[in-house]
Amino acid sequence: MPTTTSTSRSGRHSRSSTLSDASAVNAAGPPDIANTTNIAANNTAKTKVKATVLYEDAADADELEPLVDLTQAIPLHSKKTDRKQKRREKKEAKRASTVPPRGMLDLPYELLYSIITLLEPRELFVVCRVSKSLRDFILSQEHLITRDIIAWRYPSISKCFRLPVLAQDLDENARRALNEAYGDALSPRRVNANYKHVQSPDPSLVCFCYTCRLRWIFLCIIVDFAHWQDHLDSGVQIPTIPRGADPDWNKKLVAEHAQVVVKALHSQLWYVRLLQAHLTSITRSIRRNTANQGNRRCRFRMTPSDVASGTDAFLDRSGPPTVDFPYNRDNYDMLEVFMPSRSWIKDEQKWVYVPADQHERELRLLERQRLESPSSTAVSQTPGVLVPRSMIF
Repeated sequence: MPTTTSTSRSGRHSRSSTLSDASAVNAAGPPDIANTTNIAANNTAKTKVKATVLYEDAADADELEPLVDLTQAIPLHSKKTDRKQKRREKKEAKRASTVPPRGMLDLPYELLYSIITLLEPRELFVVCRVSKSLRDFILSQEHLITRDIIAWRYPSISKCFRLPVLAQDLDENARRALNEAYGDALSPRRVNANYKHVQSPDPSLVCFCYTCRLRWIFLCIIVDFAHWQDHLDSGVQIPTIPRGADPDWNKKLVAEHAQVVVKALHSQLWYVRLLQAHLTSITRSIRRNTANQGNRRCRFRMTPSDVASGTDAFLDRSGPPTVDFPYNRDNYDMLEVFMPSRSWIKDEQKWVYVPADQHERELRLLERQRLESPSSTAVSQTPGVLVPRSMIF
């Protein structure tokens, strides 16, 4: 067979090569010792040269920039790997859903928003001091949160105490109409000259129309009335101010109250806090006067559940007029419910309020008067002539 023939031939060739090598060695005799020594020296020199080259290569490698490994794993894509990935994602999602929330911000937005709107305004200020993240959330949703709180807790009080319009929001036509209508009659040195418990509004800060002036005064009375509630509950007489006098302690106190109102003009949280403070003052006044057996005046019916609810729903019931204006602090003792800008309609059995656009109506009235008599430059010293009292109360 051919395979057998080739194998035998190769065997014979190897055996013949071995025999020829052995005969050559026998003929030459023993190896020369000198040649062996030279060969060993040459091998040693070659080893040293290789070591020197490797050392130089290592020195050059230190000077080079470090290597960046850019190798990437080859993505596996198949139906089997896709199924495994989906099962893994499902397990991770289930594990994440079972982990309880670590804080309020881990709750869903709707749930967190509902919790925040259930808080009282003073509690919102406390929550804002808990952490920066909660504070940022409340401030970012300030308009919506306060809107829902007012609609639930203070729908009636908010209609009686509206915010005055800022002077920076007035256009040029409105400024011209106000200046021509009132002129110097509403300058800071003449506004509220007879009110020692209310600071004069700053024309550069708020609109000095008749409507906005009243709104400013009403808000200042909220702060001042709430300040003296402890004196009224304990029976301590409020310090009286003689006619023509204005002590330093009163100036400082009135200025502090005005700063609170200024904060309410720029922050809805402060505004709703004022509404809560006034509701607290009303409930304390009704409770205080009810306990007075000598006071037989008609008053609003208020139950303990009304107080516990924290809303002004009981103020929608029929009751005495609420437009009694406290011209000084001596009127605080008998003042119960101060809610101006509304009137009780007996035929309809409900309260009606001054419309929210009363400021715009007054400006339109002043603008129309200015256009009808453009040559008139007379300054009106009696704003009530231009804006009837019935339009405000």
